Amino acid sequence: MQNFNDLQNLWKQDDQHESLPQIKLSKIKSFRRALIRKEVLGATLLIVTGLIIVALAYFLDFRHKTFSLYSSMFIVSLLCFAQASLMFAAARKIKQIDEMALPTEHLQQWQQFNVFRKKRTHWNMPIYHIILGTAISLYLWEILKGASYRYYLLAYLSTYSWILFSYFYLGKKQLTKIDQAINEVISELKDLERQFEN
Repeated sequence: MQNFNDLQNLWKQDDQHESLPQIKLSKIKSFRRALIRKEVLGATLLIVTGLIIVALAYFLDFRHKTFSLYSSMFIVSLLCFAQASLMFAAARKIKQIDEMALPTEHLQQWQQFNVFRKKRTHWNMPIYHIILGTAISLYLWEILKGASYRYYLLAYLSTYSWILFSYFYLGKKQLTKIDQAINEVISELKDLERQFEN
C-alpha cells in the first residue's frame, strides 16, 4: 500500500510540473498579445490624430494664414506619423517573438526586444516631447498674435504643464509598468529554461 501511495504522489508531482509551465506560457502569450494590441492601437490613434491635424490645416480658414502656423501643424502631424511608424515597428518585433521556440531562444528574443525598447524610449521620448513642445509653441504664438500677455501666459503655462506632466509622470509611470511586466516575463522564462535543462 505504501508503494502505491508513493507512486500516486510522484504522479501528482509530475502532473503539477507539467501544468506549471503551461500556466506561465499562457500568461506570457496573453501579455505578448496585449502588448501588440497596445502598440497597434496607439499607432492607429496617432495616425488618426495626424490626419485630423492635416485636415484642419487644409479646411479651416485661419485669421492669420502664415507659413509658421501651417508649418507647426504639419510638424505635429508628421511627428504623429513618425511615432506611429515606430510603434508599428515595435509591434512587428513583438510578433516576431516565437512562442514555440525552445526556452533559451524564446528568452533571448524577449531580451533582444527589451534592449530594443529601452534604446528606443531613451532617445525617442525626449525628442518627441521637445519637437512637440516647439511646434505647439510656434502654433500658439501665431494663434495668439495680438492677444494680451495674460492669454499668452495662460496658454503656454497650461500647455507646457501638460507636456511636462505627460513626460515626467504619465510617461515614466507607463514605462515603469511595462519594464516590470517584461522583466517578469524574462524572469519566468529563465525559470522555464532552468526547468527545461534539468
